[in-house]
Amino acid sequence: MNFESPADLLQKIQKKTRAFETAVSSGDLATAKHLAEECRSLYNQLARRVPHREQYYREQATAWKLKVEATLGNDMIGDEIATASVPETTSSPPSQKFLHKVFISYSKPDAVLARDLCSYLENEGIFCWIAPRNVIPGKNFPGSIIDAIDASNVVVLILSKSSDRSPHVIRELTRAVNRDLLIIPVRIEDILPSKNMTYLINIHHWFDAFPPPAQRYFAILATTIKTHLTGFSDKDQLPDEQGM
Repeated sequence: MNFESPADLLQKIQKKTRAFETAVSSGDLATAKHLAEECRSLYNQLARRVPHREQYYREQATAWKLKVEATLGNDMIGDEIATASVPETTSSPPSQKFLHKVFISYSKPDAVLARDLCSYLENEGIFCWIAPRNVIPGKNFPGSIIDAIDASNVVVLILSKSSDRSPHVIRELTRAVNRDLLIIPVRIEDILPSKNMTYLINIHHWFDAFPPPAQRYFAILATTIKTHLTGFSDKDQLPDEQGM
């Protein structure tokens, strides 16, 4: 019998999540439902295998259960905010919004890198909120993003030519600035931000992740984020630290 490590299971979830999004985008809802069921099962396995993160993984499994139920009725995918009217019939678990410490802001062309970063940080015990993964079916998409930003301590911006021009990203950063949150821009291209972007971010907190691949800078970025997070009170400690 093959023994899969938690990292192996997370990699599986990452791949199946991408496949799920592709299936929904292409209208293959039967495949999307099957993939959502597999992701739910994998998160349940993680909950049994990693006791100090059980609550988080149980909540992720619940989120995927809701996606299984909603796949045939809701359009859940959209990096640029979907404006379709969806009844707010389902609420996320009350504690879910407070588990994450980092909100990842990105534009659609950088989605793969953003998901890779999310997976890496969570393997390091830094729990993240990222769309569309953490948007519960039935919840208002813009409202979910606002709640997620408000509950964060740090916003990590994937800074590229695309995100620099994205009204969606600008709205997220404006909210973060209004909440006085730390914004860490991760430059994946050698660009100077526009005036609108420069107004919102602090150039002293830039983190350069180029030349590519950007993934090779993830370890240093994770250390940087952990350093910032240590400044928060005991009640805001990372789940890893609370369990030790």
